[in-house]
Amino acid sequence: MLNALNGNIIFIGFMGSGKSSVGRSISKKFNKLFLDIDSMIENREDMKINDIFQKNGEKSFRDIERSFAQFIKQSISNSIISVGGGFPTAVKKIQNLGFVIYLDIDFDFMVSELSRYKDEVEKRPLMQNLDMARAIYDSRKDIYRSQSDITIQISDKNLESVVEEVEKFMIEKLGF
Repeated sequence: MLNALNGNIIFIGFMGSGKSSVGRSISKKFNKLFLDIDSMIENREDMKINDIFQKNGEKSFRDIERSFAQFIKQSISNSIISVGGGFPTAVKKIQNLGFVIYLDIDFDFMVSELSRYKDEVEKRPLMQNLDMARAIYDSRKDIYRSQSDITIQISDKNLESVVEEVEKFMIEKLGF
């Protein structure tokens, strides 16, 4: 049986991989606090992520993510945490924050899924330039793998089946 550091489970993956949806469902099933770091950043900064990028730049945003990583490390335990797609590029040792689950989604499947919902496309500027999005996706795959404790393939699966797979793993391997 594996143990999650501080009891935290961290979900990482590319945009649209379902980190927040899966995390929220898992938190309900195990009666744990759910934290969506992007939402927390938006609340603290009183701006949407896109606006933070436009107004202050990516470096500033990544600095904010690193400060949240410190907060998690020092203050958060027994929680389910979803981080933004670029978080693993800014925070080099995510495993210091908890047990890391990488939700691996195929790029074309992600585009197809997000394209079904107008608001999901609009809130993601990368969806306006799919070539750039694919390049970023390709550049992050190895980072996600190296930063995770387990990878769960989620392409062609619905939310319920992904949640069941994560739940089963948490019970059998992490002792939840």
